[in-house]
Amino acid sequence: MSFDLTFWYEGDRSTPEEAFQIYDQLTDGEMGVVAASAAIDGFFADVVSVYQDLTEENMEESPWTAPIYHTPECVIVNIAWSVHKEVNDALIDLANKHGLTTYNPQDRLVIHPTGALPRGADQ
Repeated sequence: MSFDLTFWYEGDRSTPEEAFQIYDQLTDGEMGVVAASAAIDGFFADVVSVYQDLTEENMEESPWTAPIYHTPECVIVNIAWSVHKEVNDALIDLANKHGLTTYNPQDRLVIHPTGALPRGADQ
């Protein structure tokens, strides 16, 4: 069993319903769903520097149940249930550092980076 999280960059905050639609399209492999962002690549680099991507050699100690899915638009991770709380918190901190939205499909929870303005707010 895994605990899944998806990360992407967005200019405006999505609602939980909008985030689910984005997540659904990204997990179907669709492109052009959200804007590509260099922040995604920076986030991915930070993630694999802390938690190496899943390989045959590190399957026993890896927190992942599948290799990390990474495109210019998103990062999707499948975390082993036994370590999901610890890894979840660390990944949300990293996503916040890079200004990325986090989507938790288990609870349909969207977590916006700290400091992001709600949709329609004056900037």
